[in-house]
Amino acid sequence: MYYQLRGQLIELNPTAAVLDVAGVGYDLRIPLSTYERLKGKKDVCLFTHLHVREDELRLFGFFTTGERDLFRLLLSVTGVGPSTALASLCALTPEDVARAISAGDHKTLQKIKGVGRKLAERLVVELRDRVGALLVLLGVDESRLPAGAQRPPQAGPGKTERPKVALDAVGALVALGFDRKSAEERVDTVYRQLAGPQTAGPTPAVDLEQLIKASLRSS
Repeated sequence: MYYQLRGQLIELNPTAAVLDVAGVGYDLRIPLSTYERLKGKKDVCLFTHLHVREDELRLFGFFTTGERDLFRLLLSVTGVGPSTALASLCALTPEDVARAISAGDHKTLQKIKGVGRKLAERLVVELRDRVGALLVLLGVDESRLPAGAQRPPQAGPGKTERPKVALDAVGALVALGFDRKSAEERVDTVYRQLAGPQTAGPTPAVDLEQLIKASLRSS
């Protein structure tokens, strides 16, 4: 029904964006990969997917057609709903998701919230032969980039006080389906690792996107 929306970005957080199009505000759920590309922008274009259920209409927005195509590809697998498909693009980059499917990397796929061993195997079986064109669209060079490559966090103790970036990360995890207690525990643990040893002075800068991704992968 909707292919894309172009308008003014009036609200943005790690899991949602509000786009003003000719005076109408569209509330779109977005993945972290799109959030990162939207930061600092005012006039934007998002490629959309409308998910229809008997009792709900949900509009999703993506910065690139590659992200949207991957989202739709994931939805085609039995047992994968929009929440799991969106969580896939939050826990990992679109490139890592597509690469893991192509490589049969079940371990990487199980980092995604809601994806256990059986569902990871199903993703590989059902999508492995269909993901090749998407890898090209996403610009993935499988020979050079290993599946699921991530920078390891730096360990260290931290403050018990939860800063704004951690509060935003907790809110994002709750929006993705985590209960608040679990979200807070994950974020607090990862924030301490990323912030490193605390001393007197300004609070260390921690990237929100990195904090959310690492929290999604933690257990």
